[in-house]
Amino acid sequence: MLKRLVFLSFFVSLASSCEPLCRHAISQTLADRYIPVIHLAVNELHESLNINLYNVTIPDKLLNTVPEKELQDGIRNTVEDGLDDFTMEATGGMLEEGIYQTVFSGDQPFKGDCNNPKRLDRKKPKENESWTREECAKMDYICGNPPSICHFLDMIKARIVVYLRSYLMEQTQFGSGLLFQSLAPNMKQTIHSTIIRYGAGSLLTDADVMAYVNNIISNTIHALDVWSHTTVQDICTKPEDELVCGGWDEVVIPEILRWP
Repeated sequence: MLKRLVFLSFFVSLASSCEPLCRHAISQTLADRYIPVIHLAVNELHESLNINLYNVTIPDKLLNTVPEKELQDGIRNTVEDGLDDFTMEATGGMLEEGIYQTVFSGDQPFKGDCNNPKRLDRKKPKENESWTREECAKMDYICGNPPSICHFLDMIKARIVVYLRSYLMEQTQFGSGLLFQSLAPNMKQTIHSTIIRYGAGSLLTDADVMAYVNNIISNTIHALDVWSHTTVQDICTKPEDELVCGGWDEVVIPEILRWP
């Protein structure tokens, strides 16, 4: 009987603890704010690909068999589908998990004892109450409660931007990056499929046609590389980025402070 009571006591304590729930909820709240940042960056990549891919000269011998519009539409659809798939992946659960790791498991994680030294007069708010802005201001060291997260929100935002830059750059890596995989190999396959559909499969080994396909792939890789070293590295640095990168504190802070 005693063992059963001890077990139940532990279970109730575990079930009533909201730490994991709070952490993931706060991570998701922050992730929601950075979805537009990713959309803006991917839109710039889309524009760059438009410039770099649709101006590649198509060999006359290929145009004699395959309509230019078919080739261009195939490339356009591959780009749009690839970027849509990537954006869905990058703004979904992966973003929340990345922010969770950045805030709660990375360098100087927001977890641990918040009572040494003591800054607040209560361990958590009463049911249906929130932490206050005053408690946010007082909680001036990194630990595991929402007031600490609120107090260091600017630091957290800076960490998230560093994470986003690293993540997006990683996705452009030759061979392994999700963006690379979504674009370069599919581009080649799309062009080949279009050529075969028009009964011109013999042109796949033609030197000029092969050079055309290789130029498309090379331009794709180049666009990814330039994007990763310009747009991605400049995320949240320009004055016009302020609204999407940090103009939402008054929306996020109440969401953070409502968790016990």
